[in-house]
Amino acid sequence: MEATLTLNYPAPIPAGHEIEVTEFADTRPEKKRNSWNPAWDQPFRHPVILDVTTNIRYMNHMHVRRGDNGGNSFVPNDYPLEPRTDLPVKRVYRARVKECAIVMVEGLDHQHTKLVVDVIGPAAPSASGEPEDRRPY
Repeated sequence: MEATLTLNYPAPIPAGHEIEVTEFADTRPEKKRNSWNPAWDQPFRHPVILDVTTNIRYMNHMHVRRGDNGGNSFVPNDYPLEPRTDLPVKRVYRARVKECAIVMVEGLDHQHTKLVVDVIGPAAPSASGEPEDRRPY
């Protein structure tokens, strides 16, 4: 099954690479889900992508820190390699990249990504029962 992933961060993954997609649950109360606020700054809006071929994980700062990004362009932040442990996972699945486009968003001064993928199926379980290449957060 083909799917399109639109990310608010750069994830330049070549066609043919296998990826693992982690989607997060929307835990807002039902009343807030139906409000005018689309919550674009919340982790459930954007999945975390692990390029299984290269073992590179692509994330937004909202996946690793609460609140703002806590930094500036002069001092690098010491971000962790995996998402926060308090993010409830909705689903994890594997896919193969068919197409990738990176777009520079001038007004926001950063890049967005569009990936067209073929969904392969659920993430492969490891011997511990956890999805492969993904530890409990």
